Amino acid sequence: MRIETEEDLAAAIARLRRRSAESLALFIGSIAQDAGPVGEQVRTFIVGDDRVETMASLQARVDALEFSDSRDDRDRLGEDVGQRLGYILDAVETLVLPMDPRGALALLVLLVQRDGDAMERCGEHHDAVASAYERAAGLIAQAAQALPRDEVLMALRPLMAEDEYGTRRSLAAVVTGLTAAGQEG
Repeated sequence: MRIETEEDLAAAIARLRRRSAESLALFIGSIAQDAGPVGEQVRTFIVGDDRVETMASLQARVDALEFSDSRDDRDRLGEDVGQRLGYILDAVETLVLPMDPRGALALLVLLVQRDGDAMERCGEHHDAVASAYERAAGLIAQAAQALPRDEVLMALRPLMAEDEYGTRRSLAAVVTGLTAAGQEG
């Protein structure tokens, strides 16, 4: 089965709905054992009904992006960096942002702080990483709508002091928008 279109996805979901909860749980459990980005995402999904566990899972995943000089550490991520970032952003958007915008902002700020690490680890896949950071800025803007403007600016301004890899340009637009909104109000 291929899932290349929205119709393919809808057909796949319809087929899965016919499966028992037990068989789906066993299948999801088997995928959770994967050491890569898919396994990480599944493990976060499993704890997604508990805010504290979800936040801890996502923080650990963001912390794992920290660059190390170890060759094994560099090789462990490589081209998966963009995918890992995308999955982290998916989880922040669906599991954290709707129930805890402040927690989402904190995770996203931590993720932006790791942009240099992500860029150093991604090999030649800079576009995927840069795209993920543009998406992160959009999620920060969403979180900002539910939080006091000054609180968000205080969290974001330190990030603007440095943009060694050009990944924070979209974030600069968020800061500019919040600053302009404050001057209008």
